[in-house]
Amino acid sequence: MKSIIFLFFICCNSLICWAQGVHTNYLFPEFTDSYIYYKDGRVFQVQSNYDLLKNMFQFIDKDNEIKEFADPEMIVSIKIGEQMFILVDKNKAAEVIQSDPRILVQYSGQKRIKKDLTFGGKTETASVDSYSNMVYGTGDDTKNTVITKLEYQFYIEKNKRLKRFSTEKQFLKLFPKQKELLKKYIDENKVDFNSIEQVVKLCNHAFGIEK
Repeated sequence: MKSIIFLFFICCNSLICWAQGVHTNYLFPEFTDSYIYYKDGRVFQVQSNYDLLKNMFQFIDKDNEIKEFADPEMIVSIKIGEQMFILVDKNKAAEVIQSDPRILVQYSGQKRIKKDLTFGGKTETASVDSYSNMVYGTGDDTKNTVITKLEYQFYIEKNKRLKRFSTEKQFLKLFPKQKELLKKYIDENKVDFNSIEQVVKLCNHAFGIEK
């Protein structure tokens, strides 16, 4: 239990830093010393950060340039400080916020697109969407995009497979036999699926009554 609380504290600490700082396109305030673990046993130490628009880790190379990992499918995990991330879908990574039973959270950015004003300035539009719904051309359109808040995609391990959810409806589908009991718990505790702490408590409750 202490290890779970510690991992959750570390997770919250990074989110607080993001919320209180300038909202960049990255999860962490700056590129941070990281360990990259590969399937073939190799381990590299680089400064990395998670791009919330592209949903991928990037690193700073020896020429001080930001680069993407060439073989992301070979990466097992990425450790930044005390936080551990694993790849869940191609380049996309999720943080391990509880190891047993396993609970992960994947971060993404809700964005606003800056449009040109009549006199050449930039402004934020009211259009809000996830980066996954955008299609970019060859230009660097991310320069005209700002992150307004973090969004979460959760994963739990059931029958040795990762199952994902971000809404109440999706979560209840993962526990069909306990659906009514979990629905009651969600309503009574007013579970907010935008709160990592509340979702972790909900998951542990679900695992408990499933046994």
